[in-house]
Amino acid sequence: MAKEKKEKKIKDKTAKKEKKVKESKPIKNYFNQKTFLGVSLVGILVLVVVYVFVYLDFTQRTEELEKSNSELLATVRELEEYNTNMESYKIEIEEIKAEINAILDEYPADAREEDAIMLAVELQERNTIDFDAINMEEKEGVYTVEPYLVTAAALEGLDESLVFTQKHAVYVNQTTYYDLKSVIRQIYESDNRIGIDNIVYTKNEEYGLLEGNIDIYFYSLAGTDKEYAAPDIAEYPAGTSDPFRSEEIARQMAMDILEDMADEEGEDGAEENAE
Repeated sequence: MAKEKKEKKIKDKTAKKEKKVKESKPIKNYFNQKTFLGVSLVGILVLVVVYVFVYLDFTQRTEELEKSNSELLATVRELEEYNTNMESYKIEIEEIKAEINAILDEYPADAREEDAIMLAVELQERNTIDFDAINMEEKEGVYTVEPYLVTAAALEGLDESLVFTQKHAVYVNQTTYYDLKSVIRQIYESDNRIGIDNIVYTKNEEYGLLEGNIDIYFYSLAGTDKEYAAPDIAEYPAGTSDPFRSEEIARQMAMDILEDMADEEGEDGAEENAE
């Protein structure tokens, strides 16, 4: 009996152990699954963080670096080209400077009333023209070259802004068709930097003269080291008694017209006698 009780007791203990083992396995499996899932989630999260903050940043920096390298490479090639052609560039720059200086030299430092008046005197010396009035306006700016451009050009004698100006003058006059053509040619051949803006004339049927006006612009350039050169008026009489000799010119024009009329009458009479 004692032996049977002992065996039964051993079997009961063994059964209890097996029962405990069977009960602990589901719990262990549950915890193992939870641990695996947690580890997986943490791993995924780490991968996402690495992708967002490391890989994407690395990719972006790589693209920026490649772009920067491409720009630097283009700049290097451009500089290499400049260095290779440096001598030809220097020659071209000197040629351009010479052209700019040649253009600037054509413009006087200023255009004043005496220039407009002396032009009228010069026109009267070589042509039959009578000026009734000379209307002059104030000088005005046409175009300004800013100082930074002047400095960049590195031209000798220029360090400030350049201002191109114009002065408008209207010459109201009487002349002949032949002399008008001569006046226009003389204006374009003048040493002044001038240009004709408008010409308006009508014919006086009584005297056969052209009456009208010529609009002229006098151009100048301020900002160079050139100084204004006043026209030479020493040989012309000063005062208010007809400085343009308009009476003398009018008398001469009248005499020329009378001579032309006399010549025409003489030709008509000769033709009648011939008939």
